[in-house]
Amino acid sequence: MKKIIKNIALGLLLVITALPFISCGHEPVFYGIIHDVVPEAATVNGNITTISRCTVNSNEYIFISNGGPLLYKPLSSSEHGEWTSANITLPFSLHHYNYYATSTESIGHHGEFVHKVMADASNIYILTADFEQNDQYGVVMPKSFHLWTKPLDSIFDASVDWYDIVKTRENLFNFRLNLSDTEVDIDFSFFYTNAIQKANRKAFLCVKNTWGQDTTPFKYYELNGSTDPVECTSTVTGANLIKVNAESTKVNSAFYLGSNLYFSDSLVVTTNESKSSSATYACLAGIISNYYSTSELYTFKAGDSAAALHMKASSPIASLAITNDSLLIGKGSYDESKTYTYDGGIERVLLSNNVLEKELTEFDNNATYQFTTSYILMALLCTDPTQNEADATIYASVTYKGSSSSSSASFTNIGLWSYYPSRGNWNRE
Repeated sequence: MKKIIKNIALGLLLVITALPFISCGHEPVFYGIIHDVVPEAATVNGNITTISRCTVNSNEYIFISNGGPLLYKPLSSSEHGEWTSANITLPFSLHHYNYYATSTESIGHHGEFVHKVMADASNIYILTADFEQNDQYGVVMPKSFHLWTKPLDSIFDASVDWYDIVKTRENLFNFRLNLSDTEVDIDFSFFYTNAIQKANRKAFLCVKNTWGQDTTPFKYYELNGSTDPVECTSTVTGANLIKVNAESTKVNSAFYLGSNLYFSDSLVVTTNESKSSSATYACLAGIISNYYSTSELYTFKAGDSAAALHMKASSPIASLAITNDSLLIGKGSYDESKTYTYDGGIERVLLSNNVLEKELTEFDNNATYQFTTSYILMALLCTDPTQNEADATIYASVTYKGSSSSSSASFTNIGLWSYYPSRGNWNRE
């Protein structure tokens, strides 16, 4: 199990295009100009791997992190610039590098970097890492990982302590420097339902048993707040496992249809669950080699015995979100053999009475022009799937691989984007 500890993007590129005055044969170009919008001030920058639903004292929020503090806003918010980290006290200092030794701090890396924010019905979980310089190989690598948790109802109460699950179950969080290619090999990963209905929110830990064997089985644990994670391997790999690739050996996601909890090898899953109605179907991305999504889109309905191939997107699927009248497909590959992003962007499939069409449809807004093939859409979230796309509040996390000099990507676009019905377009958040 590998994750490359690198900067995903380090450059800025400005592309200037000379356009002819005569529009004959160039309608798509001018259509794009018409859909260009004045950019909002960027308030949430950086790589955001998760956009998590959380219930705090019966109030619904969205929580994210861009490596720094926990940011949150009410789920009902549909205005730009309302994210805050106020009233949340973290049990660690944020990651930074000190270039000059002081009486209280040595030269080097200090603090913890927040990689992922997840939640179940009652608890929040944040995966962090602190770093050290490996001078022998000239790389920066994690020194240790931490999985901090706290009851959601006390997230704003500084008197309630956070608990580090790694402290008592360090054996579940193994990692090492791969000396052959100076990458960090990580033996664990997470997935969670991120369901709209609070009762359907669960979070899981996947642990590889023995390193170096492709057929080695994985063990799975359900996170349970500050108590010991409960092994649930037989449940995860049992009758409710819905595979999109018969050769895959790893479970990567979980979702509810009705009252039934399903698991899948797919890395990307979304359902049509709403606040008042249980989900009746799920959309899943195809997978290859346990860790990379394909362009194949599968569907699975309650009562089906297996997922069915529905259609193909134009490139690998990185994220999915359902609205009442459309399925949004965020694209992009994390394949480590690819040095830069050229297969990203966003696509759309129409929905009618919960029936998904089998062909792509152009957007009615500026999505295609904001999210070009140079960008990976890491996460998508529609706050209320009962609303039509034009009337919904939708968030997208955007990044890219490589340097901007190798594509038309811009470093300033890395971060959170939003679509608000009052604005009618996609813009920076």
